[in-house]
Amino acid sequence: MESPHRHTALIISPHADDAAAFMGGTAARFAAEGWKVVLVRVTDDRKDSVGLTVEETIAANTRELHKAAALLGIAEVVELGFETDQLADVRETALRERFVYLFRKYRPYAVFSFDPFGLYEGNMDHIATAQAVEEAFWVACFDLHHPEHLAEGLAPFSVCERWYFGRHLPGANHAVDVTDYLDQSAAALCAHRTMMRNVIQQYRLQAQTWGKTIPLLEHAFHDDPEPLFREYLHGRGEAVAHQFGLPEGRLAEVFRLVRFGDLEPLFQATGEPIPGAPEPPRREGIDA
Repeated sequence: MESPHRHTALIISPHADDAAAFMGGTAARFAAEGWKVVLVRVTDDRKDSVGLTVEETIAANTRELHKAAALLGIAEVVELGFETDQLADVRETALRERFVYLFRKYRPYAVFSFDPFGLYEGNMDHIATAQAVEEAFWVACFDLHHPEHLAEGLAPFSVCERWYFGRHLPGANHAVDVTDYLDQSAAALCAHRTMMRNVIQQYRLQAQTWGKTIPLLEHAFHDDPEPLFREYLHGRGEAVAHQFGLPEGRLAEVFRLVRFGDLEPLFQATGEPIPGAPEPPRREGIDA
């Protein structure tokens, strides 16, 4: 049966909460606009909890991941199952092979992940994932890389667009207006309750060392995290919208969008449609 979706977006998220935290509004918007959005969780998040066993943590974070994905309109979740906080010890080529396989299987028009060249990133799972995604982009094109994929019926494939997010993006060049998707984004982030309590606990411990208590953190940890994370998402969205000149009152998420690089003008001027191929998606600020 032919898919009702014209294009697929593949989100490669080292941890369950990364997609909701960095691009939840964009994921929801793409899904609402008719994209098939597939989320890949690289690790099992077995240590991201407070007061639970490893088994309870894995179960809770997996359950909450699927709840968050449903809230964002994500069509499918793929689990790779690497142990969390250990990707620095995984061979980059092993991680890259999994991403090459997924590129060839899902044939996404766009891939989202952490920026391999982002600054001030202290999480090695984020760094390892980002570097493997970047290299998988071109390795997936080569028919001599991983012929076992071709034996399964897959074929060499190239992603058209790479959308990179991160804590700080030098060269950030594209903002997505997510004003209408803030509620979905906040709800999805708060659905990761186990992981969010762990994040909040880290700040609580740091504040204790500082010699202070922060009521907003205490309320978020013991009662309801939504006011804290909604305020965070709203403030960040306002700052990005202002940076990119969106009208006052709008909210946005930011990316470093990579396509053809220096060849973009030449390809725009000379590209011809392939008969029967889906039309490229048209988005504000991006040529088809």
